[in-house]
Amino acid sequence: MITGFDHFIVLVNDLNAASETYRRLGFDARAGGEHPVFGSHNALVALAEGTYLELVAFKDAALAAKTFWGAGVAKLRAGEGFGGYVLASNDLASDAAQVKQRALNIGEPSAGSRVRPDGQRVAWHIALFDNSPVGLLPFLIQDDTPHQLRIEPAKEGMGSRARVKEVIVAVKDADAARDAYRALFAERVEPMRVKNVEGDVLGCRVALAWGNIILAQPTRRGNALADQLARRGEGLYALTLEVEGVGRDRRELRNRGVEIMNDASGFLIAPEFACGARIRLV
Repeated sequence: MITGFDHFIVLVNDLNAASETYRRLGFDARAGGEHPVFGSHNALVALAEGTYLELVAFKDAALAAKTFWGAGVAKLRAGEGFGGYVLASNDLASDAAQVKQRALNIGEPSAGSRVRPDGQRVAWHIALFDNSPVGLLPFLIQDDTPHQLRIEPAKEGMGSRARVKEVIVAVKDADAARDAYRALFAERVEPMRVKNVEGDVLGCRVALAWGNIILAQPTRRGNALADQLARRGEGLYALTLEVEGVGRDRRELRNRGVEIMNDASGFLIAPEFACGARIRLV
């Protein structure tokens, strides 16, 4: 069974610089490890309840482009920002088999691992859609080793107060995306149609017990969503975090010189201050 959001991938050019960027925002960014077979390495930005942001950079982009990271390498060439997101499963083999029966192109579960800086080996299995960790659909993951070895929940800083509330996925065709997500979650959900206040975005909301997934299609050129689709293709567009004390975080970020954009219930960290990622706090 799919049990909730697991983590969110941010593609970056320089891992050390990106880690410092997130520390300046008040998050706890930690060294993750290397994936030599895929030409990548990562750092982890812990959130509450065991979710996290994964900052991914490519030490060997030529090698990475030949692996399942091929679309991610292309997306990063267009600019830093979100690459994709991941959902947790407590029975990956069963979930993958059921999804495949509903005509989605999901691969067989495959093993993955990395060695932490302290020498601890962390292991998991994943199942990718269309053999890529980035794109319209998330991929699925199940831990082989205890989850807290992969990521310890944040104990201090903004991440310790931040829980995932909602993601927005940029899509070219809201109806086709709705059908894909309906197949992913089967009878558990029925997407509801939505549109934004300005009237230049329409789509569907997939409401789940553990959070919302908004499938958003721009209806005109020139807005931020349309620009992302044109430059970076379909995939994770924005992440909303629910925090304890949004006013305090607003003040702290302003005091650090971080540009924010207020809205009715919270604010968006300007993407250029978050390695291209659109992160909203409410």
